[in-house]
Amino acid sequence: SFPHVASDSAFVDWPITYDDLAPFYDEAESRLGVVGVAGIDPNEPPRDSDYCGAPPPFASPAQRMADAATALGLRPFPIPLAINFEGNGSTHHNRNGNSAKCIKCLTCDLYPCKIGAKNDISLTILPQAVEHGAVIRDRQMVTKLVRTGRRITGVQCVDLRTSEATTIHSDLVVVSGGAIASPALLLASGLGDVGPNGRLIGRYLMRHCSGIVVGFYRSKTNPELQFHKQIAITDYYFGDANNGKPAEPWGMIQGLQVPPPEFMQTTPFPINVVGPVSSKFNIFLMCIAEDMPRFENHVSLHTTDRDQYGQPIARVRYHNHKDDTRRRGWLYKKAVKLQRKAGAFAWVRLPVTTFSHAMGTCRMGSDPKEAVLDPNCNFFGIPNLFVVDSSFMPTSGGVNPSLTIAAQGLRVGTHIAEHWDVITNANAK
Repeated sequence: SFPHVASDSAFVDWPITYDDLAPFYDEAESRLGVVGVAGIDPNEPPRDSDYCGAPPPFASPAQRMADAATALGLRPFPIPLAINFEGNGSTHHNRNGNSAKCIKCLTCDLYPCKIGAKNDISLTILPQAVEHGAVIRDRQMVTKLVRTGRRITGVQCVDLRTSEATTIHSDLVVVSGGAIASPALLLASGLGDVGPNGRLIGRYLMRHCSGIVVGFYRSKTNPELQFHKQIAITDYYFGDANNGKPAEPWGMIQGLQVPPPEFMQTTPFPINVVGPVSSKFNIFLMCIAEDMPRFENHVSLHTTDRDQYGQPIARVRYHNHKDDTRRRGWLYKKAVKLQRKAGAFAWVRLPVTTFSHAMGTCRMGSDPKEAVLDPNCNFFGIPNLFVVDSSFMPTSGGVNPSLTIAAQGLRVGTHIAEHWDVITNANAK
């Protein structure tokens, strides 16, 4: 991804190829009911199947921005979305009878869906898992993995309602707490002492170098008050060689839902005063720039601070590399150009400082000296421990990582199912 740092020991390429993940991308889209239009993303990888359905027409803000992008010679397209826009006529078959149809409200990007129109795992996956015997324990916090030699023999938990501690015994454990909680749990379980990969737990944290360009317009941008996180632009995903910029990954620009007035009222001053009024005249564009994996960006455990259950608190250190902010700056300029073309008279740039796209803290690779996990997300040196969430990613890419996480989960799950006896028997030796 980054030619100028390819020889740096911090950089590890993916030990699997796109072809390894491709069928699982298709399966993830099918299980989640993703709608979209195939063949129009200028940087779309090869596909073996179409999307589950077509997205709805663009709302006013998205259409306005799509027209501006087209006028600038770009190739905008609808963002693939895991939303049930078709209701009873949906082609999606994994909703267990729930046929709630999206009403295209303004709360989609910030709140859980009250009518169940989002095709998240609570509607598409977990009900089926329960039907097949899965047991879901809500409000349970895992505090430690119990290790005996080269095997995880138990998982210690605390009930958040009663503070009762229990230990669950299992032949195989999959950790999926996310790129901050997963490494924190591994470190709290003493796995940082496992060599040679333990020292890398929590390292190479990435979160994208993202920012929002807010455009201000003289008339209401969304008079219909409809959902409008719909447009994607990937023309600059690999840079802009036509303007003399180096050939390297930048990322993408996409539409972003303007928060509803009731959300703005909960934000700090002066946004809580200005936001509810100005939001009616805004269009948001999100710039998602790929950030570099760096050893110094990491998750660790606080040496003294504990939570109310006695667990060490995770401590996060992250600073963008100057090249990350440079790429975001280039995307900012392109987004400003789009806003101007669409009719904005003013704009502001707002860097994103959250970790909603946290990745990379238990990265996979072919060598335990350079990675925590093997290509199947198996913890090097502990055959019955797998880590399957965004922490497995060696690099971040320049798009939302959700579908890649889902695809890798399906891929690793298939591997575990097909090799269950071998994995568990190996643990018993």
